[in-house]
Amino acid sequence: TIKKIKIQRTFFIFLVSISLIFLLIFSSVIASGNDKKEISILLGGGLQGWDTVIKEFEKETGIKVKVVVGPPTTDSREMMYSISFLTKEQSYDLVYLDVVWLGKFASANWLENIKNFIDPTEYFTKNNIFKNYVDSLTYKGQYYAIPVKADAGLLYYRKDLLNKYKLTPPKTYYELKEQAKYILKMEKELYNNSDLIGFVFQGKQYEGLVCNFYEILRGFGYELIDLDSNNRYYVKVKEEQLEEVLNFMKSLIEEGVTPKSVITYEEEESRIAFSQGKVIFARNWPYAIKLLQENNEMKDKYGVSVLPGNPPAPTVGGWALAVSSYSKNKQEAFKFIDFVVNKGLKELFLKRGDIPTKADLFNDIEIINNFPYSDVVLESLKYSKSRTIHPLYPKISNVIQVYVSGVLSFKYNPKYASKEIIKNIQKILDTTNY
Repeated sequence: TIKKIKIQRTFFIFLVSISLIFLLIFSSVIASGNDKKEISILLGGGLQGWDTVIKEFEKETGIKVKVVVGPPTTDSREMMYSISFLTKEQSYDLVYLDVVWLGKFASANWLENIKNFIDPTEYFTKNNIFKNYVDSLTYKGQYYAIPVKADAGLLYYRKDLLNKYKLTPPKTYYELKEQAKYILKMEKELYNNSDLIGFVFQGKQYEGLVCNFYEILRGFGYELIDLDSNNRYYVKVKEEQLEEVLNFMKSLIEEGVTPKSVITYEEEESRIAFSQGKVIFARNWPYAIKLLQENNEMKDKYGVSVLPGNPPAPTVGGWALAVSSYSKNKQEAFKFIDFVVNKGLKELFLKRGDIPTKADLFNDIEIINNFPYSDVVLESLKYSKSRTIHPLYPKISNVIQVYVSGVLSFKYNPKYASKEIIKNIQKILDTTNY
């Protein structure tokens, strides 16, 4: 009997043990199933628009998105990404990058090749994404990011003044200068209006000046840097061509079209001067349209056109999404990018004013109704060209900033600055294997 009880007890313990093991396994499976994947992204400034897109993505996919709110300045966020990548930390699964970072990030193998997720050509065609924005995110013929926010330089003008003197928006930069001089002269002679300014742009020594320089250079029909038959970069512009462009920029100040203070102007200084009715022509980005529409004094007095040039060549600005090479959740990260492209761009425009990179969205009634001059912006986006895509682009940019700013401040003459720009940029290109 005792033996029988022992056998029964042993069998009972065995059953309990099996049950516990099964329960633990089952619990583990359940826990694993509920253990949602989490991806992270670094964003700067306000999250309006992004918060809605992220919430909808989480609801649809079950994938959590951790947002790291970084500093508002672009350079600071680039540094945060760079430090994270250099230490090979998995700090961010997604990279929200300025288009000018592409060369540096891709050459360092910090970004996952898009072909690891989809066929890039097929994807970009299917989603009707602007080709020039796609091209601005290639490195050595490979795609590393998907554009989600577009930007291109525009020419803002006083519609009332151009109509008054029976003028149409200028097609060349020389025509812009002559129109500005004519209106300034007439306004002073007829109405004693000597407070008017002809043309403002971003002339401070920073990246904005580089964007403006590229636009004028290309508007004259020249190109700064190109690839040779061996796929190596070289300085394409000739010294006399560059000197012509710099002489023109300097002449704007010398001939009283542009104020000397332009060397302190960033985007906001340009926008504020124009919005106060003090300026005939202003170069700026599309963001100023919304703010001008809210300005009762100016909303019926201004117009927007494609920048001058033959052909026009607005500088590509904007942002893109990429997957970090160090991410452990690459597929989930790309799912988020695809979600933004297909379901988030409209929300980001309506809440943030971010210009969509999909051409078909410019036919969306809600976007058209909330976006004056959308047809002009669309045309500008189609003409737009990227700055040089190169791993050492920051050094190239610095050379341009130093010498173009030097010309505008009368520190350097255009001939000397042209020689130095070509010499220093070629030196940068020659000392690399890119």
